[in-house]
Amino acid sequence: MQILLVDMVIVPATTGQMGVLPGHVATIAELKPGVLSVHEGNDVTKYFVSSGFAFIHGNSVADIVAVEAVPVDRIDVNLVQKGLQDFTQKLNSASTDLEKAEAQIGVDVHSALNSALTG
Repeated sequence: MQILLVDMVIVPATTGQMGVLPGHVATIAELKPGVLSVHEGNDVTKYFVSSGFAFIHGNSVADIVAVEAVPVDRIDVNLVQKGLQDFTQKLNSASTDLEKAEAQIGVDVHSALNSALTG
């Protein structure tokens, strides 16, 4: 667990990007695979989160609970592209609903990773 005092957090919610500033209304948001940006003055740190929840409290505290969170600058673009190719191939050859669902999750996460690195 990491506690930071920051100016703003932008979270990749399933309903769209959500900026959280001090005094934000209390909210619970489901996270989708994407980039979570933490703004401290002029410094911006970006993390890729695979999924999770953001709990924004009325006292200007936000709890971000992510299944996985990795600094974007530590992600290997070559591994992401290979993973995307592998999961796309698995999706195309899947024969059961379970195989299709597992492959689709892999495609979705790797597509979001790829966008995080190129966007």
